[in-house]
Amino acid sequence: MSLFLLFALFFLSLFVSLYDFRHASIPNWVTIPLFITGLFVNSPHPMEIYAFLISFWMAWKLGWMGGGDAKLWMGLIVSLPSAYQMLWIIPLIFFATGALQLLWRKIKGRILTGVRSPGAWRTLVYLLVILIQELSHAY
Repeated sequence: MSLFLLFALFFLSLFVSLYDFRHASIPNWVTIPLFITGLFVNSPHPMEIYAFLISFWMAWKLGWMGGGDAKLWMGLIVSLPSAYQMLWIIPLIFFATGALQLLWRKIKGRILTGVRSPGAWRTLVYLLVILIQELSHAY
């Protein structure tokens, strides 16, 4: 059942990422139910979860991240059972994917800063790391 949840979240993130690339937005009908369900199903959460939720909310309000991206991350974090939460890797993924975006812009000859770009794909990297870690422990 738990692997099913991970794969379901991965494919949901894949759908949302493709939608984000095409429409430059993430629909609330995906993120809000994900967040509310995760809050109730996996409660109580460790205190670190709430620190990340506040961090994502602040990043959204300060304009560092889009609202849909912040809500998607918050929904995914609370939807994962405690056994799968690898919170230490979130800052690493943001740094690595941000560096990849800058490198891609540099290669394409585009401006590096002041550009809004889809960010939902970063959740795929996070969930892929969790899936790889879980599958490597399954054998």
